[in-house]
Amino acid sequence: MNTNGNKNTLKANKILIPIILLIGFIPIIVHSFVYDTNLAQFDWYPESAAKQTDFFFAWKMIAIILVGVVMLAILLIRYLNKKEFAFENSFYFLMVYALFVAMSALFSSHKYWVAHGTYELFEPVWVIFVYMILCYYVYNYVQEEKQIEVILRWSGIGIAIVTLIGFFQVFGLDYFKTSLGKHLMTDTSWWNQLDKISFNFADKTAYTTLYNPNFLSFYFGMLIPLLVCLFIGAKKMWHRLVIAVAEIFCIVALVGSRSSSGFIALAIGAVILALVLLSRKKKLFVAGIVVVIIGMIAAGVLANTTEFGQNLKKTVVGTYHMKDQFSLNDIKTNTDDVELDIWNNLLHVSYDLGSDGVITVVCKDADGQEIQTTEVDQENHILALNDERFANIQIQPIMFTDNTAGIKMIIDGVEWDFSKNDTDGYEYLNPAGKLVKFENPKVSNVFLDDAMSNRGHIWNKTIPLLGKHAFMGSGANTYMFEVPQEDYISQNYVYGANSYDVKAHSWYLQQWVETGLLGTLALLVFLFWYLVQSVRIYRRVDLHESISWVGFGLFAAVLVYMIAGIANDSNVCTAPVFWGMLGLGLAVNRMLVKKENLFVKETAVSAESDTAVKQSIPKAAESAKADTAQTVQNTQGAGVTESSVRKKSSKKQSRKQRKNQK
Repeated sequence: MNTNGNKNTLKANKILIPIILLIGFIPIIVHSFVYDTNLAQFDWYPESAAKQTDFFFAWKMIAIILVGVVMLAILLIRYLNKKEFAFENSFYFLMVYALFVAMSALFSSHKYWVAHGTYELFEPVWVIFVYMILCYYVYNYVQEEKQIEVILRWSGIGIAIVTLIGFFQVFGLDYFKTSLGKHLMTDTSWWNQLDKISFNFADKTAYTTLYNPNFLSFYFGMLIPLLVCLFIGAKKMWHRLVIAVAEIFCIVALVGSRSSSGFIALAIGAVILALVLLSRKKKLFVAGIVVVIIGMIAAGVLANTTEFGQNLKKTVVGTYHMKDQFSLNDIKTNTDDVELDIWNNLLHVSYDLGSDGVITVVCKDADGQEIQTTEVDQENHILALNDERFANIQIQPIMFTDNTAGIKMIIDGVEWDFSKNDTDGYEYLNPAGKLVKFENPKVSNVFLDDAMSNRGHIWNKTIPLLGKHAFMGSGANTYMFEVPQEDYISQNYVYGANSYDVKAHSWYLQQWVETGLLGTLALLVFLFWYLVQSVRIYRRVDLHESISWVGFGLFAAVLVYMIAGIANDSNVCTAPVFWGMLGLGLAVNRMLVKKENLFVKETAVSAESDTAVKQSIPKAAESAKADTAQTVQNTQGAGVTESSVRKKSSKKQSRKQRKNQK
């Protein structure tokens, strides 16, 4: 009985526990966490909402940090024991990314949130470091195929729980609406008011333990291609049966999330992956390129000729700019009046509070001409403007408090409240219940505002921030403090009052703002290094081996995540899974290169050719010398010396050079 072998195996498996927890079980965590947002100090955030309760992010954040400390300790022990670390050149770029993450955090103006995390995100700088530690930890401690099997098998338990919850939610069986679910996700102090707990999702929408349905495009976007590859590589029939059932459950859950970005990422990823496999044979690759071109042409035709295609095109590209869609384009709170831009027609509104308590409203156009009003609701004193340019506007004089007068303007059914004081003139009573000078944020017009389910407007607000962060970012988890939250027009028309731009809805844009352009480029180089490395490997590797399909599946998972990241954000629910799979992918690639001696043959051939060239040089020299000696010997009999031969040879060469110059 090999007791030493068993002990070594057990020790090696224990080392894998942090990986299994981060990939498989931390995404399951859902529990109440009461905290102070520390946001009430800002004009755009209501005092009454200073205290919040989080269920899906905070405890995951804490668990990630704790596991990260354990991994760091294990790596430190390895260093103190003077054991070698596995390393490849791509990790230099990860180190550069880590440097900019650290510097951006250190010099951030929002250090509290950099360290603690923010409202509806909880991804502080410590969590970002754990992601990188996880990737490097996996790369170092996963050395054998059996270890990958252990990780996938045990992580699969947690993944199955996440998937099953989402699967049943699609059919209206929501675990979080059950008594058991509510008891497990709350402290005992909540148990007498469990009926008050509800999440604002449409019925039969899958959100599982990840909270945001959009996050499912990340999670199942990784799992679906990985499971396909595991199915192909599986040797036993019952393994394939289990994987096939898991694949169906994942697809149903992704459909139930109603997130189109996941399927778009899967479609793009499938095309790229197919081309990688086809490139193993030149003729098939050329045929694949032709098919892709034909498919793109067909997709363009369908997008413009069919109802489904047109709807999909509208979802992706968008249909309007806000200034063209809504009548209210701008508001200015001046000293003497409120100035509104209605379909490019300026309207100036002011009021006076008389000694008798009556509020008199005065309306003027851009030329200073007074516009007459008609009282359309005597009970509420609502006025309509007698001007076709402003037919969609009603004004109501109102007393906000016993001493504060103002006007309520109803534009396209949306209410806007204004008041004035002797110091600042007119101010806007915002959704947070605070009087502020109205600000219109600077936005670009690169995207249509409703592109990618209204992401276009958020991206348009983010783009003007990029120049500010070309070198240094604002710090992890601080996007919401950089992007202008005073975007009241879009809030009221599109998103709803008291909605906040917590994230950029694009992993790469958010990285640029929070880490800086240089740090983001370092991260991208690291990620694309892995992608290019994988393409090179899986164009050559023997796909009859199970480990090859595991590696290809991990490559597919990382690729789809990166594509989905164009329209989605990093978060504590899915990012640990991604960084764990990235580390596994790097480890498998290293195994395959070593196992099949990939790229070694190319190096050997190159080395042989170099050696042959080097050997041919002295041989050529010896041959030339021998020829010269023979010539001398032949000419000596005719009275020609060696020196005269050299002279004649040099004369011939000089004549040739002169001819060439001419």
